[in-house]
Amino acid sequence: MALNDTTTWTGAADTDWDNASNWSNGQPDADGTAIIDGSVDIAGEVAANPTVDRVYVASTYTGQIGSSGTPLELDFAELSVDNTNSGSAHYIGKAVTPTLNTATVTVDGLKTGNALYLSGTIDKILVEPTFIGTMYLGVSASKTCIPKDLIMLNTTGTVDASSAANVAWASSSTIIVSSGTLLLGEQLGASSTLTQSGGTITVTGWTKVASDVWNILGGVTNWNSGSSGVDTPTADTVTTLNVYGGTFTTAANVTAQVGLTDINQYGGTVNLQSSFPNIEIVGTYSGYAGAYSAPKQSTTTTSPK
Repeated sequence: MALNDTTTWTGAADTDWDNASNWSNGQPDADGTAIIDGSVDIAGEVAANPTVDRVYVASTYTGQIGSSGTPLELDFAELSVDNTNSGSAHYIGKAVTPTLNTATVTVDGLKTGNALYLSGTIDKILVEPTFIGTMYLGVSASKTCIPKDLIMLNTTGTVDASSAANVAWASSSTIIVSSGTLLLGEQLGASSTLTQSGGTITVTGWTKVASDVWNILGGVTNWNSGSSGVDTPTADTVTTLNVYGGTFTTAANVTAQVGLTDINQYGGTVNLQSSFPNIEIVGTYSGYAGAYSAPKQSTTTTSPK
């Protein structure tokens, strides 16, 4: 292929990415754009020639890419998935080698039955406003996703990072949630910042790391994570929680102990009540405005508003 050539998947010969006969203009290369269209599946594998500039999954594509055991692994710079037709799941990974490219993923469309599973090191994930499906971060414990920055725009879709073994967030990550649903089963990387202005975030697992910050401007954060069998107060949530609007709640938490470090409330709602766990503020709570409900079963010292 010549510089910036485009080639389209036909699957004319078989399901092998590396077979040039399956492409309209030869196998995609480091300078080319690969368009995935039609209905022929693409087998999962670590591609023999993995480096490709751009991969675009067209809205009309109805086939499956990779499998739950073996994703299709490519060294792409940009991956765009815009599959709005009925079809099959896509299992796509950023190849470990040769890693010539820093990966950006843009996702759109994806009806409920067309879930996307991402693995490998992804520098930026952009969830478009018309995304209505489900995207999973990580395929398995051996095919993990290492995301850095995640931006969820005004979407009704779901980003599922609830399987802790399948996801390992990079340090100094930036997560922006404007809408939609984000499911977290483990902590973000150290020195990371999450800013929520809408939508719903549900946390089911968390191990404390250093210097992470959670900003809530709107939406709802359900903190359902904690520790079991902890006898002494232990911080096991985000390091610094800043609430400007929206809601942070532990109302549905059924763990034994939840230990928060520092909470700064400038507005919104902070509800630390739950019928089961001991919920303790190991650091400090500074409240200036908004609605605050203290824990039912733990004694905490709070700053006056």
